[in-house]
Amino acid sequence: MGSGEGSGVGGGTGAGAGAGGSTGTTGSGGTLWLILWLLLLVFAALWVAGFCAWWYIMLIPFTVCLPPLAAVTDVLLRGTQLTYFCAKNMMERNNFSEAMANAATTVPPTVLVVQS
Repeated sequence: MGSGEGSGVGGGTGAGAGAGGSTGTTGSGGTLWLILWLLLLVFAALWVAGFCAWWYIMLIPFTVCLPPLAAVTDVLLRGTQLTYFCAKNMMERNNFSEAMANAATTVPPTVLVVQS
C-alpha cells in the first residue's frame, strides 16, 4: 500500500427510531393513528372530561364525611384526565393496544410544592 492508503475493519452499535432515536415517535402507529386520536380527543374525550369534572367538583367535598365516595371520585378524576390520555397517545402515535397497555401509568405530570 502506498502513502495515504489503508484498510481496516469497523464495527459498532446504534439505535434506530423505535429504540430511542430522535424522531419523536415511539408507537407503532402512523399518521392514521394520530388522526384517530385527534378525532377521539375532540369528539369524545373533551365531552367526557367535562362531564366527569363537573361531578368531581360536586362530589369531592363529601368524601370528607363519606370516605367510600372516594372510589367514585377517583374514577371521575381519571375521566377528567382522558384528554391527556388521548393527547399523549396522539403525539406518540400509539395504536389502541399500545395505549391500553400503558393506560394505568398514563397520568398527567404533577408538581407538588410543599412549603413549611
